[in-house]
Parts: sequence; structure tokens; C-alpha cells
Amino acid sequence: MGFSVTIASTIVLIGLIAFASATTASMLYTLNNLTTLTNTSLNQKLGAQLELDIININASTVQFYVKDTGSSPIFLRSQTFNWNSVIVAYNNSSWRSYLIDNYTVSEIKVQGSQVLFNVSAHRFINPGEQARIEATLPIGAPEIPMNESVLIVFVSHYGISAMKKGVRA
Repeated sequence: MGFSVTIASTIVLIGLIAFASATTASMLYTLNNLTTLTNTSLNQKLGAQLELDIININASTVQFYVKDTGSSPIFLRSQTFNWNSVIVAYNNSSWRSYLIDNYTVSEIKVQGSQVLFNVSAHRFINPGEQARIEATLPIGAPEIPMNESVLIVFVSHYGISAMKKGVRA
């Protein structure tokens, strides 16, 4: 009787381990699929899509256009704060990156035209519009070296970003 109890207990233990493993694997698979479905659904629902074109890179400033190529407006700023962020990364003896929330919107226009909007009243870019943005590096940041590559990222309040790499000439 002692040996059969050991064998029966081993069989039950193996069954419990197999059941727990199968349940855990099934839950992880389902969670992964739900996360993918949610992200896809959210991106499609928002309809936000951006492109970035670099205009100019100086020692301490970058200028670029952000184009709204999606189907949702991108809000740029309210009365007191900017809704989005700019990240500038470059190599000056080591790679440095700066998160810039205090950028300047100098122009908003319809893409491919000369139709301009009043920047102080038109605080967003609709689909088919673009904004000219100037971001200045923080005080104390080393200059962007000549002929050095610079990575510029515009991150919207939706979490959608546009990125472009350029060179300071």
C-alpha cells in the first residue's frame, strides 16, 4: 500500500503541473493577443499619423516641419503649455539626447501650398496641414558638431511619433 500511494501521488502531481502549465500558457497567449488587438484598434481609432522633414540644423537649434498625414488633428499647444515633445539626439564626444517641451511654432500652413494660418489662433494641425517648429537645446548643452548626424523625434500627445535623421552642415 505504501508504494501505490507514492505512485498515485506522483501521477496527481504531474497532472496538476501539466494543468497549471497549460493554463498559464493559454492566459499569456490570450493576453498577448488582447494587447496587440487593443494597440491596433487604438491606432486605427485615433487615425493619427505624422511625418517630419528637417529644414535646418544649427549649433543649438533645429528647425523642421511636422506634417499631419493621418485623419485626426494634432493639438500643438494650449494657453500655457505645449501638448507634444521634441527629442534631439546627437554625438558630441558621447551621445546626448534632450527632451524639449518648450519649442516654438513659427508657421502653420496647408501642405504643398502657401496658405498660412494665424499661429496664435490656430493651435493645432489638421490632416493635410504642417507646422514649422524650432527647438532650441537647453542652456549648457554642448553644441551640435559640424558634419555630425542628428536624430530629431516629434512625439505627439497621442503617443504617435515622427522621426528623421539629418546632418549639421
